[in-house]
Amino acid sequence: MSQSNWHTLPASEVTSRLKVDPARGLTAAEATERLGRYGPNRLAEERRRGLLAAFIDQFRDAMVLILLGASLLALLLGEFLDGGAILAIVVLNAVLGLVQEFKADQALAALKELTAPQCKVRRDGRVVEIDTRELVPGDVVLLEAGDPVPADLRLIRTVMMQIDESLLTGESVPVHKEAGKVLKAGTPLAERANMAFMSTAVTYGHAEGVVVATGMETEVGRIAGKLQEEQQEATPLQKRLSQFSRQLGAAMLVIVVILGALGLWRGMPWLEVLMVAVSLAVATIPEGLPAVTTIVLALGMQRMARRNAVIRRLSAVETLGSATYICSDKTGTLTQNKMTVTRLWLAEGWADPDQRHALDSPPGQLLAAAALCTDASLSEEDGEFRSVGDPTETALVLGAAKCGLDKRALERDFPRVAEVPFSSDRKRMTTFHALGEAEEGYTGIVKGGPDVVLARCTRIRLAEGTAALTPERRRAVEEANRKMAEEGIRVLAVAFTRPAVDLPGDLAALEKDLELIGLIGMTDPARPESADAVRRAHEAGIRTMMITGDHATTALAIARQVGIADENSRVLSGPELDQLDDEELDRAVRTVPVYARVSPEHKLRIVESLRRQGQVVAMTGDGVNDAPALKRADIGVAMGVVGTGVARGAADMVLMDDNFATIVAAIEEGRTIYANIQKATFFLLSANVGELLIMTVAMLAGWPVPLQPIHLLWINLITDSLPAIALGLEPAEEGTMRRKPRNPREPVLTRRLLTLMGIQSVFITAAVLAALFLGLRTAPEGTSAAAVGSTYAFATLALAQLWWAHGCRDLARPSWRIGFFRNRVAWVATAVGLALLLAVMTVPGLRPFFKVTALSLQGWLTVLGLSLLPTLLMEPLKALVAQMRK
Repeated sequence: MSQSNWHTLPASEVTSRLKVDPARGLTAAEATERLGRYGPNRLAEERRRGLLAAFIDQFRDAMVLILLGASLLALLLGEFLDGGAILAIVVLNAVLGLVQEFKADQALAALKELTAPQCKVRRDGRVVEIDTRELVPGDVVLLEAGDPVPADLRLIRTVMMQIDESLLTGESVPVHKEAGKVLKAGTPLAERANMAFMSTAVTYGHAEGVVVATGMETEVGRIAGKLQEEQQEATPLQKRLSQFSRQLGAAMLVIVVILGALGLWRGMPWLEVLMVAVSLAVATIPEGLPAVTTIVLALGMQRMARRNAVIRRLSAVETLGSATYICSDKTGTLTQNKMTVTRLWLAEGWADPDQRHALDSPPGQLLAAAALCTDASLSEEDGEFRSVGDPTETALVLGAAKCGLDKRALERDFPRVAEVPFSSDRKRMTTFHALGEAEEGYTGIVKGGPDVVLARCTRIRLAEGTAALTPERRRAVEEANRKMAEEGIRVLAVAFTRPAVDLPGDLAALEKDLELIGLIGMTDPARPESADAVRRAHEAGIRTMMITGDHATTALAIARQVGIADENSRVLSGPELDQLDDEELDRAVRTVPVYARVSPEHKLRIVESLRRQGQVVAMTGDGVNDAPALKRADIGVAMGVVGTGVARGAADMVLMDDNFATIVAAIEEGRTIYANIQKATFFLLSANVGELLIMTVAMLAGWPVPLQPIHLLWINLITDSLPAIALGLEPAEEGTMRRKPRNPREPVLTRRLLTLMGIQSVFITAAVLAALFLGLRTAPEGTSAAAVGSTYAFATLALAQLWWAHGCRDLARPSWRIGFFRNRVAWVATAVGLALLLAVMTVPGLRPFFKVTALSLQGWLTVLGLSLLPTLLMEPLKALVAQMRK
């Protein structure tokens, strides 16, 4: 049978053909055998560029093309050594870029592995979570709202199931699914109500389905190239740096034309003028800048991943450093997400949740009803009960099991026949169960927030039977709820519907005239690290908001525990938010730290209000309906443990531990990465500006050319790039999280940094030209004075850059204030740079290639002294300029 005709068969026929029992699923051995037969469940990835194409792409940059032009010009002028050297180093730079691109791709692939999607399947009679790539035909998959469909499924059970198939069919409205339908062979894809297709998303209800196709055999797999991985594009920072480099190149061309005209007017040979042009081209272009920024970003992302924050979009690294607000969920993010039943309230008073209760006792009825009204499963491993499902529901199932009420046995005695699932709009869930014999009919169990359930109750269960819910009894219920909520305890109310012989088509119509059984209190304590993380965020100028669907008093209790709110703080609820217009909401978000009983639509309004006021917002989310708010936020943060696949797909960052402290740690890492890129950029461009100034002043003064093209290439690619990478690995500066957030519109090089760059360029120009002058004066007889002067200038500039790299480790404080050896990589880069420079200057075979002469001891001492001067002069000036700015 062709893969497109599964919708024409009854569900029982499908499971029969696939040789699977839906109640038990496949065995581990069957799954392994089928995985070997059908292959992993994944789409063929977009064909990657070949090695040659990737290598050629390294030459597409405008700056590299200028260097190639300079190389060609040098070769045409007969300067084969310079031309060949420029060409060789450009090719070497391309090879290094290719290697770095490969490493970056590997790093990103490794990060993607951390967020590989999971799905729930039934195997060996148990519900387990597996990597979606391990799915095979015949697997029984369990779906619920927020899940992406992991393969093509023939649905075998559906409960109010709706799926967004817009990605596959273009249908913008979610499609209702019914497992019981059997369709004709020619039914269009968009109308196959008994099927669920890979890469679509569940928006409502839940279902079970059997896998009928995986990987490229799915419907989406047949659409070649329609769904490819998101491509990483250049970040705003990388774009600004690229634009800056182009501006620098344009300025260089103008200077070359002016100086060339001046040189020809002075009578310089045109060949010499052209070689100066080549030198200026090499001096101006920051050859190592693109590679350094890529390396720093990639390494930074790996460090963040080790701290459980997986970045899905490179631009988020920069934006993190500018965050001014964190809008955080409560459950599992600020708290431990280990819900445990700690309180039982009944009409007669409080009951002990830790002792065994008979099914016919009031506490037993409360716990049994709560466990039945869940989708969580119960299993037993090594003598311990385990439950898979929503954390609140697993707490109810485990709480009942601890008291001797096994959900598996309860479901056999009172099988579920229908349900109305929980949604963020309804804030309750109702399941309907057979009471035994057919003539006994059915009853419904309603579970939800006390305010929602109590509003529908008219009766209350007592030990001796049912009684009217009088105002006095209602106040007792409300008082018990208030007392628990004030202690930060989550409260659920559980009630029965009236028994019914037959169930109507509109099941929700039975959710009235309810009989309250009691209240269940569950504690989800704050994470120990949450309070400290909130404090650190506050010190960093970042305000934290709690936005939760929980009860207002519960939310406020936890908010006070972790430091988000104080005794005078107030809470806004979802209904209250609905009463505010945009202007009133804008005023409210400036002062209100806690929002309770909110819907995903409220989250979106809060994000938009903050952004209207110029705030940079990080928003957490885990549900399918959170996706719009995650996309609208500057930094969408999805939960990696309990978050839905749809939420993770919409997010910029995924928390692998669902921990608020990880957000704060990621912000600190983001600030550090940006600061390090800023330092590396400042260091590299200050070198280029200095080189341009050196060449320009020498040309205007009519002195010999101080630096040959090969000298400049060596300094830019070796002497500068290695320390620049080391700057990218600089540990976080002291006080990183005590500074206010960076303005996202602030340029990489601020006025202060441009001022420092100008001053440093003057100092280094003076030192290098002084070295040139001294070299010309002290050249031994029989040697070229110009060659000796150029060697002095080259050695001075190379050493000066190695020392200056240490000065750039902190752009406001002297090096001795931050600890000389905090960044050991910087000293390794210095040692390598010194070793390579000594090799160039002392190895006889290398000296002609690099156009240098041997230096005497006096020459080395002269060069060393002059090279130290710019850094020694700049160190106190950095602090002075920073103080003047304050």
